[in-house]
Amino acid sequence: MGLISIRRSAYTLLLLLISLLPVVASGETGAIKIIAGGDLMLGSWIQETVQTEGWDYPFREIDTVLTDADIVFANLEAPFGTDGSAFEKAYTFRVKPSLVNVLTAGKINMVSLANNHILDFGEDVLRQTRTILSEKGIHFSGAGKNLSEARQPVIFTVGGKKIAWACYSLTFPEEFWASDSSAGTCFPWEAFFFDDIRRFKRENDLVVVSFHWGSELMTSPKDYQVLLAHQTIECGADLILGHHPHVLQGLEIYKDKLIAYSLGNFVFGSYSENVKESMLLKIAFQSGGNWRCKIIPLNVYNKEVKFQPRFLRDGKREDFFGNLRELSLELNNQRDVIGKGDWIKEK
Repeated sequence: MGLISIRRSAYTLLLLLISLLPVVASGETGAIKIIAGGDLMLGSWIQETVQTEGWDYPFREIDTVLTDADIVFANLEAPFGTDGSAFEKAYTFRVKPSLVNVLTAGKINMVSLANNHILDFGEDVLRQTRTILSEKGIHFSGAGKNLSEARQPVIFTVGGKKIAWACYSLTFPEEFWASDSSAGTCFPWEAFFFDDIRRFKRENDLVVVSFHWGSELMTSPKDYQVLLAHQTIECGADLILGHHPHVLQGLEIYKDKLIAYSLGNFVFGSYSENVKESMLLKIAFQSGGNWRCKIIPLNVYNKEVKFQPRFLRDGKREDFFGNLRELSLELNNQRDVIGKGDWIKEK
């Protein structure tokens, strides 16, 4: 083979490798727009509903918000699969593979697999879930065939900027935590976690970290969550998104970075009387590191909305912001970081 042919082959290979990176176009030059949602579980009554009403049913009332984003993120609380045996615990989730179409209908292109249900039906269903998501072009982080795979972030390229997105679970059972030789979720062990975050920051423009943590139905984060969030930002994270409690927790601004300790539920197959409101966050990162964040309150009380989240309005909206402000004050030394309207702050 001649020198010119070798160079052409190398150039072709380089183009192929570049094409494999997830690239999303930004509608605003230099801006990266993210929509972050809470826990998403498509089992139980939702399966029947969407098969009758259409894959896009859960998002019809909020589609305008989801459309206006480069990355739409949620915590995928139930794996997709048909095989496996249920782990022995109170609640185990597994949904039909066809329901991945709900995610694509909702423009969701990034999910966390780092949670206490993704291994409910074992390693084979986790593997099947990863394959199904990949086939649909939905990116994921936080669980894999071993700890090395579970540690890997997704690297997005948006408007010429690189975003590392990594997901971690601190929830039980411990059997779900990946090891060097077993499948599962990524627990953020000190032996590697902080070094990983520093490396992600060196190699990328932004770092987003998702934690599955805390206790269900608690409206305040635990001390370890606050400490871990602060340490993670000090190592380079630009945004922290929390899940698992199913209810709202406060927002904190630490070193000019946003921490959302719990976003609550997003689309979730239950009729819980304890879960009625949640939120989406619309975060825009501008060139130079500046960011803005809009809070979008949602009604997720399924006895009213039937698995179709809706925007909170009028008095319910005012009550929502009053509650969120109270939850956030203690986290920010009594400083009101929400301010007027639905914007958190502008750096």
